Amino acid sequence: MNTGSFFINDEHDWQDVEPGIQRKIVAHTPDLMAVCVKFDRGAVGTPHQHERHDQIGYVVQGAFEVELEGEKRRLSPGDAFVAPHHTMHGAVALEPDSLVIDLFSPRRDDMLKS
Repeated sequence: MNTGSFFINDEHDWQDVEPGIQRKIVAHTPDLMAVCVKFDRGAVGTPHQHERHDQIGYVVQGAFEVELEGEKRRLSPGDAFVAPHHTMHGAVALEPDSLVIDLFSPRRDDMLKS
């Protein structure tokens, strides 16, 4: 039988990812992972693609210029993007303390090792 779990924000520290970018792994199962990512204004999530992971990014606060396969859009709170595996994507934070919840399927085991 599977058991549930809770994520208590204050019990987890931010991890530095790149200059101006920090993350917290919120929760995960083998098939799904939720990650909270905080950006300083001007911080860049360098364009990249995933070999096997689909990604959805949901903007919680601030604003981002998100690029998907060369198309750029400004995303604000409540907006989201979908980047299936093998889709080039990246983001630039347009406001201080911009926050996105990234969902990955399957789980990003590489993030658990850092």
